Parts: sequence; C-alpha cells; structure tokens
Amino acid sequence: MIYNFTSKTTLTTGLTLSLILSLFSTIPGNAQEIYVDDNCKQNQQLSQSELFAVFHKSKFQTKGQTYWFYSGKYQDGSAIFCISQPGFKQPRPLSELKPIQFHFIEKITKDPRNKTAFLIVTREGNGSYVRMIEYRLTLSTPAKPTLTKLRTWRSEQ
Repeated sequence: MIYNFTSKTTLTTGLTLSLILSLFSTIPGNAQEIYVDDNCKQNQQLSQSELFAVFHKSKFQTKGQTYWFYSGKYQDGSAIFCISQPGFKQPRPLSELKPIQFHFIEKITKDPRNKTAFLIVTREGNGSYVRMIEYRLTLSTPAKPTLTKLRTWRSEQ
C-alpha cells in the first residue's frame, strides 16, 4: 500500500515537473531574443542602451518577393518598425511611419482581409485611460508603405 502511494506521488510530481518544464520552455530567454539597432540591423552584441528587442516578426509576399515586417521594443517601451528581406537582409526602418514610429505599441496583427497589411494599435502613454489609435499599415509596395488611421478610443484601466 505504501509503495502504491509513493508511485502515485512520483507520477503526480513527474507530471507536475514535466508541465512546469514545458511552460518554461515556451518563455523566450535572453539567449533566444533577437536584437536590432536603430537602423533595423540584427546585432546580438549591442549594449542595453542601443538595442531594440524584436517582439513582432511577420513574413509576407508582394510582387513575387518575400519580406519580413518586424518591430523592436526599446527599454522605455517605444517601438521601431522595420522591413527587410528574409534573414534581416537589406533592413531599413520604416521612416515613413512617423505617426507610430517610436510610440508605444499595444498590438500588431495581420489584416485578415489583406495579406500585405497589418493592424497596429498604439498607446499614447503607459497609464490608464490613454488615447488608443488603430492604424492599417499596407505594404503592398514596400518602398512606399501607407498608413491609414482607422479609429481612436480611450483605454480602460
């Protein structure tokens, strides 16, 4: 009977340990993070004051070419928007996006109605009841991205 109890405890502990390990394995660590500089070039050797940690990266195709659209977050929470060919080749900041470049980003998603567009929600600050703005970024012509303001509202607490 005691042996049975020990087996169940070991099984439960083993499952719990396995669950904990699987949860931690999905959390990105510093070694897995990708860093870019203010010119959108990947560089894992940057100092803390120079780096943007990539928090969003999406692949899309237009006009027979494949591109990466990605965004990095600076230590103060502001973001940089970038575009490159796969593998961070020929990267460049999307300087055309002045209304959102270096702002706080709430969310970035692909536009379900357009495979070369993204929906971006910005925050005007980190507090409660701040202005939120949703934009559509269209990258069908990557050299001339277009940004359209869709709606504005106040955040909740």
